[in-house]
Amino acid sequence: MRIALKLAYFGVNFAGFQYQPDQRTVEGELFKAFEKLGINPKKSGYKCAGRTDAGVHALGQVIAINVENPKRVLPRIINSYLPDDIIVWAWAKVDENFNPRYASCRKYLYVMYLSENYEVSVMRKAAKLLLGTHDFSNFTKKFGEGQNCVRTVYNIELRIDGNFLIFEIEGNAFTWNMIRCIVSALMAVGSKHRDLEWFEKMLNPEKYKERLEPAPPYGLILKDVKYSNVEFEVDDYAWKTLKTKIEKLIEYYGTIYKLFSLVKQDNI
Repeated sequence: MRIALKLAYFGVNFAGFQYQPDQRTVEGELFKAFEKLGINPKKSGYKCAGRTDAGVHALGQVIAINVENPKRVLPRIINSYLPDDIIVWAWAKVDENFNPRYASCRKYLYVMYLSENYEVSVMRKAAKLLLGTHDFSNFTKKFGEGQNCVRTVYNIELRIDGNFLIFEIEGNAFTWNMIRCIVSALMAVGSKHRDLEWFEKMLNPEKYKERLEPAPPYGLILKDVKYSNVEFEVDDYAWKTLKTKIEKLIEYYGTIYKLFSLVKQDNI
């Protein structure tokens, strides 16, 4: 039987999602958990929806694996073999040929701190230019000849939440570092280092080419991966555990943020 699992992880202490023999990765920890459950991932058709870079977080990453007994990989079971910064919170029975990489859409969030006087209205105008199908070669790290960087963006949102600017994007797929490079471009426009005309030219790599430094990974989260024919069942206990861990992180980092904000206000 083939089972799909939806998981969240906090990317700070990982060298990325993909397995690396000499580094701590999300996939590496998953493989350890599977092996403790008597499952060999390499021989069980293991697949993932995509690989995130070092420091990138996820709420809705998806993996799939073949098992004889689905109860062995239910969230409450597998979570007991995983570290605290990875939580499986939903599962689904899927077709034998299900490959999580072939999703109907993916949704990401990027959070930016408003440390500069950004012109958010101009950034929103730039963001709207991303809607539809474009060649994102200029927003792709290490783009090479023959690589297809045409992607379709379904929805875009740029909103202010306190001292933070939240960029949300949904599309059929994304190239390597595409979202982080888009964020860098939006920040350049918002800070007046670049204009809307330049941003529009970036979407036409046949006539204009430029490489961008991607924004830092810690502001990015893979929010969700969706499929047209898969209904995930949420494990209430696992979801509650995830929410509790998120609240503790908010309390911890929020306190540090407030402390240094007070220091900044006092000009120390």
